[in-house]
This record gives sequence, structure tokens and C-alpha cells, in this order.
Amino acid sequence: MKEQIADGLTAMSMLTVRAPARLHLGFLDLNADIGRKFGSIGLAIKSHSTSISVTAGEQFAITLHKPNESLKAKLIQLIDVFYGTVGCHIPNAQRSLNIIVDSHITQHSGLGSGTQLALTISTALAKYHCIEISTPELAAKMGRGKRSGIGIATFDRGGFIIDGGVKPKQTVPPVLFTRDFPEHWHIVLICSDNFQGVHGKAETSAFNDLPLFPIDSAREINHITLMQLLPALVEEDIDSFGDAITQIQALIGDHFASAQGGRYSSEAVANCLLESQRLGHKGIAQSSWGPTGCVFVDSEAKADKLIEQLTSHVSDILPATERPTFIKTTANNTGALIETFV
Repeated sequence: MKEQIADGLTAMSMLTVRAPARLHLGFLDLNADIGRKFGSIGLAIKSHSTSISVTAGEQFAITLHKPNESLKAKLIQLIDVFYGTVGCHIPNAQRSLNIIVDSHITQHSGLGSGTQLALTISTALAKYHCIEISTPELAAKMGRGKRSGIGIATFDRGGFIIDGGVKPKQTVPPVLFTRDFPEHWHIVLICSDNFQGVHGKAETSAFNDLPLFPIDSAREINHITLMQLLPALVEEDIDSFGDAITQIQALIGDHFASAQGGRYSSEAVANCLLESQRLGHKGIAQSSWGPTGCVFVDSEAKADKLIEQLTSHVSDILPATERPTFIKTTANNTGALIETFV
């Protein structure tokens, strides 16, 4: 996490926090027979971010560039949680702030919008009020990290992350591995603007009601992660890395198929992922519950070519209103950026 903070804040100061989106690429152990559950694999990316600015005001106000009542309601809820916990000692007179949402990650797209929104607003408020608190502590207060610590770790440091899951009654998973992702590797995102991934009560039901994850599958995922995925990342072997991601995704996606309608949640995105495999690409994934899919390639030129091929593919088989959009991006290896302006 990068910070550029002036010495002391004045009434005329503006503080801005910008946090990167993340890809959630799979769970290590949904079986939990040895005491820890979940454990996650993830990566911070540059293409999407949530950015919030805070300034002093005569009265509390939230400014959005586009009307979004759902987002506004969520922000108010998060601000109430902050002032009910971390900032409970802040006098009401000092809570008259202007909250400006400069950008936000699309909700329920699989890119970590909930955690990044919670951490961005709470970090902005904590910094503005000069409250010293770590990101994991802040996340716990804000109710984040109950299943995955990827969004918390990518906020703090960016890059490629593996966390260790949670023990019973543990609030935030420990980070086991972090590493800068190769700068020249690119990710093609396959986005569905008119589809949302499983969320809310449906997500909770999926975790509670699905059959127990097979222990053999959990062991296979951990074996692939330790002996293929991580060595491939260290050695910058895109084919081995991509093959490992695809294998892990198949095991996780098939387990959740009954809850999300198949290995991948969006039929249009799934079609593009399968076409990418047919074209010879190995790193095939859906982030979290989707619908966003992603394909890992080792150069910008290959990303451009794949986008061209997929654009032609969907124009032949899907009506314009159902076609995914394609975005090329790279990893964010720095985490959130915090700046103050006087």
C-alpha cells in the first residue's frame, strides 16, 4: 500500500484512497477436516478500482458521479459500522464530511467490490481522523474476511496472494504467500454487464447447503498449488501456471455448479472461456462467483489477439445485447494508494 500523506490534516484537506480490484482464483480447502476452511488464491489487477475522497463539510453528504441508490445505501451502512466501532469516539461535530465516490468496482461482478468498498471508505475515514489501525484489524471491524483474505491482502500490498483460511471463530485469514506478479503477463477479462454472480442469501445458502467438498479434491488442489502453481509463478512459466489455474478452477467450479448454473455462472462468458481453450490458451478462470472470466497470457500482443478473436467469435453467435466485453489488464503490485491534497 502506497501512502502520500501530508503532515497533519486541515479543514481544507482532501484525502483519497484508491483500491485495486482483485481476482479470486479458487479455494484451497472447502472440506476443512483438519480445522481450517477456505484458504484462497488471488491477484490484484489494474483495470478496475474503487476510489473515494473525503473532505470536511458543513453537513454529511455523499456524492456519486452517477445515481446509484444501492451503492449509496451500502456506503451509508458501512459508514455507520465504522462510527459504531473504530470511530465511536469521534464527536458528531467531526463527522460532517463530504464523501465523494470517484470510481467503484461493479457490484457482484466477481472482482471484490464489497471488500474494496468497505476497506476504501473505512481506511479513508480512519486516516482522516488520524486513527492508527492495521488493514486486517479494520477488515475485522467492518465484517470482511470471513471466507477469503485475498481482498484484504491485495488492498495492503497488491500482487499474487495465497491465504491460509480460517479456524473456527477466527475473523481474518493469515497471508501465507505474496509475490509480485510478472509485469509482462497480461489478463484478458471477459465481462458480462447484464449478469450478476451469486451473492447475498443465495451465496450463503450455497456455502451452507452444498455437499461436503471431497477431501481428495481438496488434497489435489493443494498439491497442484504447492508443486505446480507456485513454482510456475516463481519461474515465470505461463503454460504451467495457466494449466494449474485451469485444473483448480475445474474442481471448484464443478463443486459449485448446482448453485451457479454450471462450471461458470454466465453462459456467454463460459462460451468465451471454452473458445479460448480451443484456441490453445491454458490459463482459464472465473473470478469468485463471476460472471467475470479471465484468461492469462504472457504478452500484450497475445492479449490483443485473443480479444480480437473473441470479439469476432461472439459477433457470430450472440446478439449484441448478450455479448460480453473484453478488457486487457495487468497485475497491480502495489495495493491501495492513499493521498492527501491541501
